[in-house]
Amino acid sequence: MIARRLGGLAAAAVLLGACAPIPRPAVLDDLDHVRAGAAAAESKRHAPGAFARAEKLRSEALAALDRGDRPGAQILGEQAVAAHAHAHALSRVARAETAEAEAKAQRGAGEASLAGLEAEQARVAAEVDALDMRIKVARDAQPVVPSGKADADREKARLAAARSLALQARLLCGAARLLIAPAPTGTAPATTGTAPATTGTAPAATGTAPATTGTAPATTGTELGARLDEATAAIKKLDGDLAEASGSARPIPAPIDQASRARAGCLAVLTAARRAATPVTRAPGAGDALLADLSAAGTWSPARDDRGIVITLRGLFAGNILTKAGEARLRDLALVAAAHPSFPVAVVVHTDRDISAREEPAWAARADAVVRALRPTQSASDPGTSPPSPPIEPFLAGSAAPVVDPAGSERARNARVEVVFVTPETL
Repeated sequence: MIARRLGGLAAAAVLLGACAPIPRPAVLDDLDHVRAGAAAAESKRHAPGAFARAEKLRSEALAALDRGDRPGAQILGEQAVAAHAHAHALSRVARAETAEAEAKAQRGAGEASLAGLEAEQARVAAEVDALDMRIKVARDAQPVVPSGKADADREKARLAAARSLALQARLLCGAARLLIAPAPTGTAPATTGTAPATTGTAPAATGTAPATTGTAPATTGTELGARLDEATAAIKKLDGDLAEASGSARPIPAPIDQASRARAGCLAVLTAARRAATPVTRAPGAGDALLADLSAAGTWSPARDDRGIVITLRGLFAGNILTKAGEARLRDLALVAAAHPSFPVAVVVHTDRDISAREEPAWAARADAVVRALRPTQSASDPGTSPPSPPIEPFLAGSAAPVVDPAGSERARNARVEVVFVTPETL
């Protein structure tokens, strides 16, 4: 009887065991923990495709568990956890790419803003330069206050200053003539000794530089030529008075006031020529591109004055012969000149001492050698053609414009060559 009861209990236990639920794999608990985390939320937002695949594997794992397939549920659960990890990695990549795109967009906007600021700064700087130049021109054009009497030493200093002003007047009128009526190639350099200078003596051809349509003020080539002739005549008279003051045995007041008026007259003609060629619609700063090209080379040290952009060169000659190194420098400068053919070029040769009439031809030959080096060479395949070249004219300045003490130990620095790119429009 007892054995029969024990057998019944054993059979009931077997039946109860067969009906008990299959234990849930631990990996599914891990999967639920992963799904509830911030990483899964990020994956759902940035990598929805990978997140959907992980969720599909989870659904398959739960379905396998419901079918009683515990091993299948374990495997599918592990795959779902791995899929969620992969989705999180993809979401981080997507978030990084989005951040990169936003950074690039911000960088582009910043660069565009910087470029706009730089352009505005360049425009304002050009306007400031133009305003400074106009103020200088207006100041130089003011009526000259007559100079009073002075002692002998003061008159000697005034005479030297008058010679320097006379040289500046000749160079300014020469620059104006290059803009109004470019000199023919091969002309002899203008001398600036005690004799009347030839710079600007030839009357400017009228009508050769008519005012461009839409420019202001509308000054015709005839009017500019007449004003240039008047300024040149004033220089001729000044040269005569300077020669008389230098050679007179009795003290004669130096023509300092006359020299100031001559310089102001030539500067006024040069300014008028530039204004006649400047379109109203163009912003100031016509020489900025040329100045940038010269500065970019790092070897020229360009500067600006009333004439335009000036390059000062020394050591070009061995005696009266242009050295190969000097010729190479001038050839490089010629390439810049050819790239900016609207800028006439004045070659100004300065000496470190007074030169006699016998020495002038040798210095003139130096000036001619510089002019030849600055002119573009003809093509070997087609000798009849050559690159565009701006007008180039030589000038002999003599010793009237020293940069150091003419009696000092460094007076040799006064011997130099200035290559002046005459600015054709208002700055």
